[in-house]
Amino acid sequence: MERNTYRTSQLVEILGVSRDALRYYEGQGIVKPNQNEMNNYRQYDDYDIYTLMVADFYKKRSLSMKEVRKLQIGSEIAELETILKTKAEQLEETIRNQKYMLQKIKETKTFCEELKDHLNQYSIRQLPTYKVLGEFSDFNAFLEYPTILEKMNLTKEDILSKIMRKFTVDENGLLDSKMLIVEKCTAMQKEKMECYLQYPNCIYTIVEDGRYQNGTNDIKYEVFDSTLKWGNEQGYKLKGIAFVNTRLITYLENKERVFLEIFIPIEEK
Repeated sequence: MERNTYRTSQLVEILGVSRDALRYYEGQGIVKPNQNEMNNYRQYDDYDIYTLMVADFYKKRSLSMKEVRKLQIGSEIAELETILKTKAEQLEETIRNQKYMLQKIKETKTFCEELKDHLNQYSIRQLPTYKVLGEFSDFNAFLEYPTILEKMNLTKEDILSKIMRKFTVDENGLLDSKMLIVEKCTAMQKEKMECYLQYPNCIYTIVEDGRYQNGTNDIKYEVFDSTLKWGNEQGYKLKGIAFVNTRLITYLENKERVFLEIFIPIEEK
């Protein structure tokens, strides 16, 4: 029985695929159309159409063309079930990572929205709960950064969000500092025998640092002096520590603008 044949332009209409996609399927060995000797046009038949629909079926279930080609050669249902189980596990992990990234996007977007209300302004706010995973000497101690990498998931976490500067302060200003490796968590996630940062009342502000705003000047003394002055005016007693997070970095004129979030824990009145 003679089978129907179809040109590339007809398959584009029948299956809704592009010419490039058909070339890709052909290059991957999924289909092997004949060529008309008269005009050198590719000729697909009914089986080719069915094969392309099956390839699309499995492509939409996350199988690679290599895996589809292997199925074409022949496989038992149990083997297919194993492949699909693996694909499901991989997709579930991808979804978890995407949800994590979506949460980070929302947090950064919220920070952008709140920036104008808190930049160089003071209020009282709770420090989010952080689990302390380790520490190192200084932000610019880059040779110590492998210590950070050991404590993070490189596929979804970034270094800036894993580090927090801790200052020791008194009524006269800064005394010393060190860097903490941290992980944001909730009270429900707290575990025994672990170290956590948890302060319900802190002087809170956002300041801009970076070369665009301050050149190479170190603004931390000026910032803490003004913040501590405000705290003294309000009658707040300091706990003697302060925490600084890098929350946002943008650029103007090829110079970075760094927005820092500052928490200075205080005693309850």
